[in-house]
Amino acid sequence: MRLIFKLGKNPLLSIAEIYSLMQSKDIKFEVIKANNSIFFINLQSPIYADILIKILGGVLEIFRVEDIIDFKEAKKVKPKYKVNIDNETFAYGDIIAKQDIKDFEKKEIQKPYVEGKNGMVPSKLAKIMVNLAVGTNTTTIYDPYCGTGSILIEALLQGYNVIGTDINPEVIEGCKKNLNWVSKEYGVENKSELFVNNAASLAEQLVREKETIAISTEPYLGSAWSKPVQKNVRNTKTIAHVDKLIISSIRSLSKILKNKERLVIMIPSFKTKHDIIYLKARDMEFGSLKKISIIPEDLIFNDKKVGDIKSFLYYREKAIVRREIFIFEKI
Repeated sequence: MRLIFKLGKNPLLSIAEIYSLMQSKDIKFEVIKANNSIFFINLQSPIYADILIKILGGVLEIFRVEDIIDFKEAKKVKPKYKVNIDNETFAYGDIIAKQDIKDFEKKEIQKPYVEGKNGMVPSKLAKIMVNLAVGTNTTTIYDPYCGTGSILIEALLQGYNVIGTDINPEVIEGCKKNLNWVSKEYGVENKSELFVNNAASLAEQLVREKETIAISTEPYLGSAWSKPVQKNVRNTKTIAHVDKLIISSIRSLSKILKNKERLVIMIPSFKTKHDIIYLKARDMEFGSLKKISIIPEDLIFNDKKVGDIKSFLYYREKAIVRREIFIFEKI
């Protein structure tokens, strides 16, 4: 079966999500074409596209390819039955699954608790964060900075057990309300544990039994920045505090993970008028936690090898805080 995944605004991140999810489900495929718009693959076994599109966050549509046609033939075909592969060829077929935009909006707007002081992880990104973290035997998703529960909600909808912590008791109570809401609204079991706790100290308190954990999180990003960051003493101290907190958390979370388990974490950078402020955490090494790419180095993307990718950017064009997603694996 040949499929084309129509990609979202962050194509390499979307491709990494597809690779990770396919690996976790042990689905074999070969790549035919990859560029900013599409990820064209040949599957060795059939899949349920309508289920797959509900799991993926970075895929807009799934298109089943029946034939490859040239430019002249494509002129006779209605747009919804063709996808441009390159300047000369088109895929002929039909859309078999489409992203449900209203469902994303529902989870972001209708959930009972929204914490306005800090930015919320968008539902699409939360899905991606879950899918980047899971492995073949993952049973539990842990978010040490769970906030309103965006990541935990998407993990719960995929059937995982979820653990969430936050230092703010009010936020934890709000997250509980959101998980109860999604459980009732979508008819899924609420397999969650929530604690008021500091992520940096949880490693000493979390008792693991047989579960296989994946950690996926967006840590505290500092102030709610509304304009380009000025390099004054106050802002420098705030950013240094965020940096220290993230470094401490990664080191602590490393103790929770076992061999081959992953930590997916967003490390922020901050836009000034003229440049970008990066955290020390971005380039540090963390012992037995190693940065991985998921995407093979020899993948041909936009007609060039992608090489060794260590992170994926996710941000709006005018955003002050830029999210950079890193995937660590315990070795």
